[in-house]
Amino acid sequence: MKPTVLIIASLFAAGTVQAQNQAIQVPDDLRALVQQANANYSVLKQQQQQIQAGDLRVDIARSAMKPNVNGNASYQYLTPVAKATLPVDGVNRTIQFQPNHNVNAYVGVGQTIYDWGRTNAAVQQATGNAQILRRSLEITQQNLAYQVAAAYYSIGFLQQSLAVQDSVIKTAGANVRLLATRLQNGDALEYDVLTQQVRVKTAQNRRVEIQNQLERQIALLTYLTGNLNPTVAGAASQFNLEMAGRNITTQPYNLDGDLQSVVAGNKEVQLAQDRVRQAETDVLINQLTGRPSLSFSGSAGYRNGYLPEINTPKFNVAAGVALSVPIYAGKRYQLQNQAAQLNLNASRYAVENTNAQLRQNIAQLNADIRSNQTRLANLETQVQQARKALQIANARLRNGVITNVELQSAETGVEEAELGRLNFQYQLLLNQLELKRLLGETLF
Repeated sequence: MKPTVLIIASLFAAGTVQAQNQAIQVPDDLRALVQQANANYSVLKQQQQQIQAGDLRVDIARSAMKPNVNGNASYQYLTPVAKATLPVDGVNRTIQFQPNHNVNAYVGVGQTIYDWGRTNAAVQQATGNAQILRRSLEITQQNLAYQVAAAYYSIGFLQQSLAVQDSVIKTAGANVRLLATRLQNGDALEYDVLTQQVRVKTAQNRRVEIQNQLERQIALLTYLTGNLNPTVAGAASQFNLEMAGRNITTQPYNLDGDLQSVVAGNKEVQLAQDRVRQAETDVLINQLTGRPSLSFSGSAGYRNGYLPEINTPKFNVAAGVALSVPIYAGKRYQLQNQAAQLNLNASRYAVENTNAQLRQNIAQLNADIRSNQTRLANLETQVQQARKALQIANARLRNGVITNVELQSAETGVEEAELGRLNFQYQLLLNQLELKRLLGETLF
């Protein structure tokens, strides 16, 4: 018998469930789970704090053109100091030109008058960084919503798989009882009963594996939403609703038309474009690094050291402007410009690569959709044939004209056909969600 656990396990190798262009009717309990995830997911809270810090950096960059006011006070003891003996009114007196105890207290103000665009470029750079943080938050929110949807529909799929497995166990158990009765009547061998009991245990083990996968998905949903008891009671019924007509409504995306709307909506492409704009700002900043800077400075306060009463603090005022012109920095500015230009070129190539990856992902997804649609259509016939074969096998079993191997083959056919159909239905739902994510659409 082919192990159906492998069929189920293959569903989770595809990773996170994501989105598509055909409408998905989002149930209220799934909507509530996504809202809980947005409120509780720690990564979102971390990124929100980073955005607030980024906005503050914009204000910090703007403050470069605002005045700086500082209060300063100093004391210095000096010895020896300059002295001279001079005749004053016919008497030789020693005159001290600087006090031993020097005190100075003043309020200083400084402000950049003009920096040839450096401050504006720094504000633009900080704004670009904040925009990248916001775009990253959008991507996290989008991916989080589809991760929650993935876990939710996985739970529905596994609940349906459990129902199929329970049916297998029930049928196999009934056959055990029937073969036991035939053994008592001398119409069956003990080996036949043991073989059928092994089949029951094998089916029960598969059910345990499915139950384990279900519990793991519930644990994942708990982590994503922060809810210790996430509401998943309607997952199985919603999964059934989504499966209704899925092979008809899930259609490949037409890549022959204009993809500009797709490119414009994809969050990853938008993030790559934001990084290009940020790299352009970095080039501008490096070009302005060697520009002059014109600034004003002034101070007012009290200090001693003024003749003739050098120890008496007196009020004083100072004001002036300064022009700083970089002349030579060992090719540092030129090298910084070259590095910034290379980063800009790399960012532009990253946009091209992201666009190409988007087209490739959609093309691969189209191939998966067509393949899953075809295999699902073929399995519909296989399911009908397997059910009919099992009905005939059970009838022959009751009449004692069937071997145990033939019965197991019929039961296995139904089991694999049912789980196979469920598998491809689920894969189509994954395809639909993935395409929706690639197109930049939201679940709501």
